[in-house]
Amino acid sequence: MEVVGAVSTDGTGVADLGVAIVGTDDRLAEIVEELGAEAAFPAIGDNAARRDAVARCLAAGISLAVAVSPHAVISKSATIGPGAAVLPGAIVNPAASIGVAAIVNTGASVDHDCHVGDLVHLAPGVVLAGNVRIGAGALVGVRACVLPGVTVGDGAVVGAGAVVVRDVEPGTTVVGVPAHPIERGGR
Repeated sequence: MEVVGAVSTDGTGVADLGVAIVGTDDRLAEIVEELGAEAAFPAIGDNAARRDAVARCLAAGISLAVAVSPHAVISKSATIGPGAAVLPGAIVNPAASIGVAAIVNTGASVDHDCHVGDLVHLAPGVVLAGNVRIGAGALVGVRACVLPGVTVGDGAVVGAGAVVVRDVEPGTTVVGVPAHPIERGGR
């Protein structure tokens, strides 16, 4: 797939990516038609902003492209959802599934039989052991580790470097080794 341009909220984009900025988000449907693009890719790290971009694409009838680095390793039995990104050095092992518009960031490892939900962000260096479930919209921080069979609920946040040894309730933030819940905005 060839990248034909990028849009952003204000039309400025990110410098030095080698991609022409072709307009603003509010004109996405028109721009896709003008350029004859087959799909759009929501290249946004923030889960809420990516969710909104995906909703705009789908409402406008725009298909979502998948972005997989040639430097990632994906098992033939893994599935990658539309709009998902699997970045350099990432590994997605057998029978794992990556949801719609999820991010498997640089050097992250998703082991066998894991399910990564829609709009999840696995930060750089995350390790998911076998049979882990990550709920929709969750964020797993840099170098966090989730042990086998553990479930992280929808919208949960796992802090950087945490080791998750038991299930995390939806909307909960956990930090530490072993990971424990905290109030958002405090300890």
